[in-house]
Amino acid sequence: MKNIVINNYSYNGFFDHYFSSQDEWLHSPEQPLLDYVKLNLPNYINTIIILGCAGGRDFIPFQDEYNCIGFDLAPPQLINWVCKTDNLTYYQCNIEDYLNKFNHDDIDLSSCLIYTQGTLMYISYEDQGKLINHLINKNCKNIVIHEYPPECLINEQGHNGNNPNANFNPSPEVLNLFERKHFRPTVERQPTGFLYLNK
Repeated sequence: MKNIVINNYSYNGFFDHYFSSQDEWLHSPEQPLLDYVKLNLPNYINTIIILGCAGGRDFIPFQDEYNCIGFDLAPPQLINWVCKTDNLTYYQCNIEDYLNKFNHDDIDLSSCLIYTQGTLMYISYEDQGKLINHLINKNCKNIVIHEYPPECLINEQGHNGNNPNANFNPSPEVLNLFERKHFRPTVERQPTGFLYLNK
């Protein structure tokens, strides 16, 4: 595995369990969403990029057929990987630094799928829109966002604890680029699949 450190981050200890993969559910990919995505990927895709990859559970459906690239906050030595790592490149890099400090010429996004799950809720709505517009401007044609939808109230205050941006809520122009599909049996207060797939 190749590791590249863009920045070292101080982050809330709440996230440690995602990197240590101690919980059993962190050993299994998000299904049936990723089964659907894999079936609908164009054949020119050769790389899967996960922003907020944690221990790599969502690489599992792709690990034998695609190059895998992950971005997250934890130092590489603290991550207990649950996926194969022989074709994995890991960047210690948050989304803001991905937008501002990452050398985007290193990766041809035209042949990549970009995937996030429960990650964009931790950046501002403005940066959510900037990220999607950036990816599309870099010729990415396949983006899957699995996040809480704009209308979802996580709790009575309308947000998730101390996180006021607890859903995917960029501008309407960005939201309207995506097809919405629900993949979990319960729809209320659950993430939604926002799909931008070039079939």
